[in-house]
Amino acid sequence: MKKIVTVLTIIYSITIAQAKEGIWIPMLLNNNIAEMQAMGCELSAEDIYSVNHSSLKDAIVSFGGFCTGEFISSSGLVLTNHHCGYRQIQKQSSLEHNYLKEGFWANNTSEELMNPGLFVKQLVYMEDVTNAVLGAEDEEAAISAMIEAKTSENPDFDYEVVPFFYGNQFFLLATKKYSDVRLVGAPPSSIGKFGADTDNWVFPRHTGDFSLFRVYDDNGLPFTPAQHLKVNIGSRTPGEFTMVLGYPGTTQEYLPAVAMDQLVNEVNAYKVEVRSVLLGIMDREMRKNEQAKIQYASKYASTANGWKKWIGQIEGIEFSDGIDRKRKLEADFTARIAADPSLWMAYSSVLNDLNIAYTKRGPSAQMRTAFIETIYYGMPWFNFMNSAMRIEESDVLKAAVLSFQEGFNRTISEEATTKMLELALEDLSELTTDIQGSAGEFSKAVHDELDALFLSASSEQEFSLDEQSVSSDFVSAVFGVYRSVIAPAYNEHNKQISSLQATYMKALIAAFPERQFYPDANSTLRVTYGKLEGVEPRDAVSYGTTTYLEGVMAKYQPGDYEFDVPAKLIELYEAKDYGPYAENGKVPVCNIASNHTTGGNSGSPVLNGRGELIGLNFDRIWEGTMSDVNFDARICRNIMVDSRYVLFIIDKFAGQKWLIDEMSLVQ
Repeated sequence: MKKIVTVLTIIYSITIAQAKEGIWIPMLLNNNIAEMQAMGCELSAEDIYSVNHSSLKDAIVSFGGFCTGEFISSSGLVLTNHHCGYRQIQKQSSLEHNYLKEGFWANNTSEELMNPGLFVKQLVYMEDVTNAVLGAEDEEAAISAMIEAKTSENPDFDYEVVPFFYGNQFFLLATKKYSDVRLVGAPPSSIGKFGADTDNWVFPRHTGDFSLFRVYDDNGLPFTPAQHLKVNIGSRTPGEFTMVLGYPGTTQEYLPAVAMDQLVNEVNAYKVEVRSVLLGIMDREMRKNEQAKIQYASKYASTANGWKKWIGQIEGIEFSDGIDRKRKLEADFTARIAADPSLWMAYSSVLNDLNIAYTKRGPSAQMRTAFIETIYYGMPWFNFMNSAMRIEESDVLKAAVLSFQEGFNRTISEEATTKMLELALEDLSELTTDIQGSAGEFSKAVHDELDALFLSASSEQEFSLDEQSVSSDFVSAVFGVYRSVIAPAYNEHNKQISSLQATYMKALIAAFPERQFYPDANSTLRVTYGKLEGVEPRDAVSYGTTTYLEGVMAKYQPGDYEFDVPAKLIELYEAKDYGPYAENGKVPVCNIASNHTTGGNSGSPVLNGRGELIGLNFDRIWEGTMSDVNFDARICRNIMVDSRYVLFIIDKFAGQKWLIDEMSLVQ
């Protein structure tokens, strides 16, 4: 038997920190609730997470596995971001019914639109299984046996065992998945994406970033959740308690300085360079071609989202001296373990070993990034061909080709392929011998093949791919290089780094027993808390907590794809027809708060001290996007749509009072 490392007793029997940093496990909030209540929370830990009765966790869902959503009615109505539902809205759109441009509103449940493949997942309960996993001779076998036993006991749930703290802790999660999720409503992009790329990641913000879906049960009836959120339309007070529940994706808060330096100044810098080129190519064509604008709307948004975030991370790390802060932590860590012979014996080499491992991984990490950004991501046809080459059935292949063609624009794709290949060859010189002619000549040959492929797939004849073609040969050659050169080196170094990071995590906990550590985000349900507060991120710059509809009108640029405003919204503004959703004669649009959020928290509810919905999380401020690796409570702020603006748009703009009527509104 392995010796069980009982780090949990160290992690959870320590003094509560005063900072608002942290992405906390809901099952363990008893360790945080005193601080939360001191800040204004009126709930108990049991009100937030419970297996004995309904709690706030029952109102929260993982939306599609990439965002968060929340039930806001007893009839399965789910609120999430417009950008979370964007792909579904795009798929439902056409030139005749452009729901991205015009918005979509079902007038009753019979008009709600089904979305094959979309699902929501709800956490039923979680169970600490650390001792059972770490105490087993074979961890994988123990986990498999655990899941098999749970499934046999109750097959209605899905089960998985998830590592936390780099494998120093394990939880079993029981979840319930619902696969009938229908589009109920979405504002036009001129509201839901107002400000688009110019305003992305920045404040002041004026985006109505929300959409509505409804979950149906296995019998085709609206799902009744054990708990749904009440929606608050009362006034807000700067400094009041805020709490976010959601499914944050990935953070790396415990990287050593060398790794942060590589991530920010090498990997992120390269990604920014590549995506700047891609965005320029897409933007030029989308501005003059309405069909291309629909086809590439989601692709452009996702490309720009990462691009701007990485720029913000680079600048934020520099502004907050993030790398120096890591070095100081490492110096303090070294001093602490040097003062304790047992700690020194166990951990004296871990930082040096990490520095060596990350340095050795550098070249393969750069090659891997180049492959992903320039070829796998930068050339959409590459990923498609890779999949198509493995399809044997003619009708399935034909359907895949025609589906790909729907989102294809040759002008964008051909220019992108040329530019991406030129960039790729600078870092992946092994590909040079597989390219005939210039990058432009190669790209033209590939796209001539694609045009022929589309034409052939549209005919009634038997359909198959050519065994030898420029595109298929390139796919095979690139993956050959990746599998034989890049992946083995990267994976070998990464395996060593993962083991060392686990040791370093354990060492940090042992060296700093007075600190309360939280595990990195890993797409499991978490709680973060802070308060509604502005920020002064740099000299002579100050952000208040709230923006208003007046700010939308101040940014209004008729006909501009980022800052146009619907005529109906202008009419409501000029008539001051705000219903019950105004405060002091103004309609609040967005707020900022000091909650520690990341990707995956998009669509998360922002709750007040009573657990009532006051906002819908959708972004972070530019200066604080480095919070994934270096949370700084001085400048890190999350951005939310005010719940009153959401209701105002649903009620007064869209005229969908029937949706308001099924919600529980409170002051």
